[in-house]
Amino acid sequence: MSRSYFVGAGLHTCLGQDVAANVAALFAPPPQAAVVPVEAGGLREVVPALLLKDRPLVDIETRLEPVLEAVCAEAIETAGLTAAERADTILLLGSSSVDISRSEAIYQRELAEGLDAHPLTHNNNLGRMAERLRRRFGLGGPDYTVSTACTASANALIYGDALIRSGRAQHALVVSSESLNIITAMGFQGLNLLSRTRTMKPFDDARGGLVPGEGCGAVVVSGGKRQGNGAGALGRSGFHLRGAANLCDIFGMSAANPDGSTVLEVIQRALSSADVEAGRIAGIKTHGTASLLNDEAEAAGMARAFETVPPLCALKPFIGHTFGACGLNELILFCALLEQGYFPASPGVCATPGELGIRLDQTPRPMDPGVFMLNYFGFGGNNTSLVIANVDD
Repeated sequence: MSRSYFVGAGLHTCLGQDVAANVAALFAPPPQAAVVPVEAGGLREVVPALLLKDRPLVDIETRLEPVLEAVCAEAIETAGLTAAERADTILLLGSSSVDISRSEAIYQRELAEGLDAHPLTHNNNLGRMAERLRRRFGLGGPDYTVSTACTASANALIYGDALIRSGRAQHALVVSSESLNIITAMGFQGLNLLSRTRTMKPFDDARGGLVPGEGCGAVVVSGGKRQGNGAGALGRSGFHLRGAANLCDIFGMSAANPDGSTVLEVIQRALSSADVEAGRIAGIKTHGTASLLNDEAEAAGMARAFETVPPLCALKPFIGHTFGACGLNELILFCALLEQGYFPASPGVCATPGELGIRLDQTPRPMDPGVFMLNYFGFGGNNTSLVIANVDD
């Protein structure tokens, strides 16, 4: 099978509880993050965070599961998958933290109850979340969990597409998940990578770090076009993965090589995989973490890869850095807005080129169907570049 298509999607972020609400919010300025206290081992910190819309930080042990079920249901419904088709559907989950937030809550409860509590040892399972979702929706399976830092759900999409094109399944439900947890929040705070202004300004001279974001998404990928049942939500525009590349950068644990060489290489390999010349790319969704070295590396790599850098957008100012979920969450936002004929803007960020030479649109610009690139450069050095298209030539 030569090509598979994105045929349905679901999304819940700080912007809204479905795809339509999320996309509508892209026409307004980005939100400001909440301030959330976190505590571990007697150490108390306050961190910025963009939390799931209408999901307060209570009942943490059960908070995430209904959100995941809702986005999967939205994707399956808009794709119009029948029970028989679900029986020939695999599931791939991409996440950095999986259900660590739940495990932390269980540990804290057991401590308070005077039990012999052990953090993460008895209640954390990397594959349990994917298995639950597969069983909940009657998917024939198998299920896979991908955890490669910020590239996790982007890589899950690559694997799902490959399994369909190889004939091993007819459909794939690709899922992204990220929720605020103490380990991630404290870790990034300790590295001094969190924004002090509660906003993200990637590539801007005023950039000062990232804001953790929560988000869950789902995309149904099928081995052929289909009309689907929904209005939009990727079901009717013919978006598909044209090509992709994944490479590891061993320059450093928390930053890419600032000369842009590793960014350049993964971009070039993705273009080669897609059989597309660099000049054909109509627009790029950047990774854009607003950290000093990563933005420098990404800007340098794009400048080396493209004779004229295409229009750029950054989506993390709107939803925060959803870490392992950002691959799918940002792809859904990007594709769903392009379905409406617009390329995303980043109001208040890089209105004029600064030291990195990058300018971001301040209002959504009209954009015709074409070929686009989405980049993800992961903490720890795992880098992924996707080439997607909503044209078939």
